[in-house]
Amino acid sequence: MQKFSINADIDDRSVAEARKYIGVPMRIQQFNHEATIDTIRHYCNGIGDDNPLYTDPDYAEKSAYGSLIAPPTFFYSVFSAGITPGFEGVQAFFGSGRFDIKRLPKRGEAIKAEARLKDIVEKAGKRAKRMAIQIGEVEYRTADGELLATYISNSLRVPRADREGGLRYEPRETRRYTEDELAAIEAEVIAETRRGAETRYFEDVSVAEQLPTRVKGPLNMASYMAYYAGNLGGIGYTSTELQWKLRHAARHNPGSIPNNRSLDWLIEETWPGVAHTNDQIARSVGMPGAYDNGWNRVGWMGHLVTDWMGDDGHLAMIEVRAVAPNIMGDTLWCRGTVVNKRVEGGRHIVSIDLSAENQDKQLSCTGKAEVVLPSRPV
Repeated sequence: MQKFSINADIDDRSVAEARKYIGVPMRIQQFNHEATIDTIRHYCNGIGDDNPLYTDPDYAEKSAYGSLIAPPTFFYSVFSAGITPGFEGVQAFFGSGRFDIKRLPKRGEAIKAEARLKDIVEKAGKRAKRMAIQIGEVEYRTADGELLATYISNSLRVPRADREGGLRYEPRETRRYTEDELAAIEAEVIAETRRGAETRYFEDVSVAEQLPTRVKGPLNMASYMAYYAGNLGGIGYTSTELQWKLRHAARHNPGSIPNNRSLDWLIEETWPGVAHTNDQIARSVGMPGAYDNGWNRVGWMGHLVTDWMGDDGHLAMIEVRAVAPNIMGDTLWCRGTVVNKRVEGGRHIVSIDLSAENQDKQLSCTGKAEVVLPSRPV
């Protein structure tokens, strides 16, 4: 039986091997194949977004879309866009992700994802001596080939905590809140508003305008599982018999396994649980504890922006970069600031800077977005 090392370093050989995948179409396993009322709702449940444009068919049919639509980051639920072939035994982390969105899928539309590795860049980071950044590209298309969105990912391949120069965050315990703190979080959540059907016009937006804050948390296992139920699935997120069958296939028929993840990850690490849900595994790869999913943060930031822009706006671009991990018990305050307005090619575009801090005022992620808004009729 083949045994994989799970403590590998990044070296010239592993970089050269991984580079062989550049430009090669990835064998991928889609989670969702169609934007149905249920796949959309499950994804929205996972990011905490109950916008009726995505979840209430009667409301959505009265909108300009004339139909239920999926939120901008729903494409993650089709294929979660981690393009990380090669580097056996080296952990993969979300670095950043960017969606450029042509249009949103409507209820009943089939979607097909095509993925490839575009490049590998080596860097030395503050927390890791040597890392490799794998730059991936995914295109999401309709059944007849119309391009809906393009996604660019930066995935970090970083040696584990017990390797020389490996990633080493100090372990951190789950944050415990007082009743007053929880009551304050609840009050903020209940007070959140959504622009909805009231059109936000380009002319009414001011530079330096603050978007209403969105509060996410405190994070717990139910939140994690809701996200995975609506978004991931597939390789590494299977149950009982399917876990055994996938592990057997990885050992004996590796060509049948999607090659966007290394086989050792499937064989050695998914059995006791993945690092996102298991403190012991998370700390072995250098994280402070079981940590959140970077794709989830993109979804949270998308929620922030779409609630602000209203039903008639279009989120044309969103990009989010992880700064620090979130673990169980963390609460995130997601914020946005308008930094620019411009008219380009007849489109009225608003640029927004994004950021999120946790309960200890530590920066969790940064980002940016571009929203196309309607112009007020003369």
